[in-house]
Amino acid sequence: MGTKKEMNIAVVDACEFTLIGLETLVSREPVESMNVRFHGFMEVADLCCSDSDYDAVIYDPLNTRNFMVNVEQDIQAIKKRYHRARVYIYSSSVGFLKVSSVDGMFNKSISLGDLEVLWRIITSRISSAGTNYHLNISVDAGKNACLTSEEASVLRGYAWNLKTKQIARLLGCNVRQVYFYKSNAMNKLNVMRGPAFHQQIRCILN
Repeated sequence: MGTKKEMNIAVVDACEFTLIGLETLVSREPVESMNVRFHGFMEVADLCCSDSDYDAVIYDPLNTRNFMVNVEQDIQAIKKRYHRARVYIYSSSVGFLKVSSVDGMFNKSISLGDLEVLWRIITSRISSAGTNYHLNISVDAGKNACLTSEEASVLRGYAWNLKTKQIARLLGCNVRQVYFYKSNAMNKLNVMRGPAFHQQIRCILN
């Protein structure tokens, strides 16, 4: 019997249940040619301090201890530190945030059965392609809102009950820009989901 390849996957998510769920999924869908090991981190900064090497990074830009979102900056930091790793977003933000430089995106709202199928696709590609994973699978429920990091951060800031001036100071911009980001985000979400969804988001902001 040949030696199994070690596959190390970093999971960057402040919610510990994501790591537990992925470990449970892999135990149900073992890969014969690989030993898959998961390593949990609260934030991207914690991951980048790790001395280990990783084959893949599964990352949720929303589940952090900070209201500010900067997906592209986070991904660049991950790829600079772990240039061989493939980066996948597994988040409820898929379909809302504007993301361009990841290897795959999976929405947390998909069923467990769908996630199992996607996991088999990923691991089969990894097994057959060596280190050249080249896989991009995006799963979402409909039209993409494409919120920028600033727009998403402003919405999260209001959801955290921060004042407009506080959000402006933390984002390093002025109050007028905060209102501009908020207006753009609301318009995009309104087009994406219609009046009912728009009203729900308005309740969160107000």
